[in-house]
Amino acid sequence: MNNELFEQLLYEEENPSLDFKRDQYRFARATEDEKSELLKDILGFANAWRRSDAYILIGIEDARGGRGITSGIPETEHLDDHSLQQFVNSLTNQPVRFHYEAYGFEGKQFGIIIIGEQIRPVYLKKDYGKLQKEKVYVRRGSSTDPTKPATLEEIAQMRVGMSGQSAAEMQIEFADNQRETSLGKQISLDAEFCSMPKAEDIPDLLPPRNQHPFGLGIAYEDPMCPTNRDYFRDIAGFEFSRRLYRPVRLVLANIGKVAANNVRVEMTVSTNCGIVVTSESKLPDRPKQRHNRLDSPAFRALKPVNLGKKPGEVTISRDYDQFKITIDCSHLQPGRRVWSDTFFIGRRKSGDVALSGFVFADNLPQPQEFALVAAIAVTETVLSIDELCALENY
Repeated sequence: MNNELFEQLLYEEENPSLDFKRDQYRFARATEDEKSELLKDILGFANAWRRSDAYILIGIEDARGGRGITSGIPETEHLDDHSLQQFVNSLTNQPVRFHYEAYGFEGKQFGIIIIGEQIRPVYLKKDYGKLQKEKVYVRRGSSTDPTKPATLEEIAQMRVGMSGQSAAEMQIEFADNQRETSLGKQISLDAEFCSMPKAEDIPDLLPPRNQHPFGLGIAYEDPMCPTNRDYFRDIAGFEFSRRLYRPVRLVLANIGKVAANNVRVEMTVSTNCGIVVTSESKLPDRPKQRHNRLDSPAFRALKPVNLGKKPGEVTISRDYDQFKITIDCSHLQPGRRVWSDTFFIGRRKSGDVALSGFVFADNLPQPQEFALVAAIAVTETVLSIDELCALENY
């Protein structure tokens, strides 16, 4: 979604490809009858006769003959796309190609449900709320009437021209690091290459001295939490990494009409020009003035057993001239998206970082090639010993 398309939709009347909702659908902690209203609308659009994506715009009041009234919804009322996908596709005879977006416009928040074209008919495998199993609900004109499901003749027509669609179609883009929002195939990042003092010139952090009754200062060490004498050197390493490495996240979407099975992304980044790609676990931890013996590397290494990779998990490896980034995405139903874990990119000088690679899936006739570009503007700075030792909030 973009502002131009959103504005255009506001001037259209409700039709088989567009619906306005002033209020958000009841979903979390809602009854089956309440949730079946949302389910009915998604099924109606999925089965509708149309030649383009369908949109449900939430937070808009219909104004016949004019521009829709942008009332908006509270940000806290946005639906979770993952939960919505699980809810709908656990009830239908086949995966429904749709997704939910949170969208900001004119300083307000709106919900957008986008339903793509897909193989029809789509129907429920069991009764749910006000809806009946094996009934094909279809949007006609500006509404979906649950009392008038598709006729046998209409259902027969839904299959016409749908044969031979067996290949998945994937799209990979950059994503926002905080929200599930796509940023496109190019992004701009700002970073800082900060030269730190030499390690041998950085002073130790000395233990605190307790005041003796006779005026003598005596250093005291807690045996369970001894002073981290390398504290200022640790700050130097942490600050260098924090300022240089920029977080990057990707989103992979199945924009085709069939499910994609065993999806995997493989891409490479050249090590030329001082480029480094790393995971968050490889970056320095925020330093502490005292060592906690219960927080030793041995204790931190005791992690739960990993029973398998989760969708979006990132693996990074390196050979002599490139980094290889792998993202496992499992199975992707039509309209479904997977958001990757965050990884980090650093570059010594300003310039572009090219991420190129392939998407693999069982039902892609051949690996699908893609290319992304991150333009990084790097500022060079120098930190003195006094400035380093004056840093706080660690």
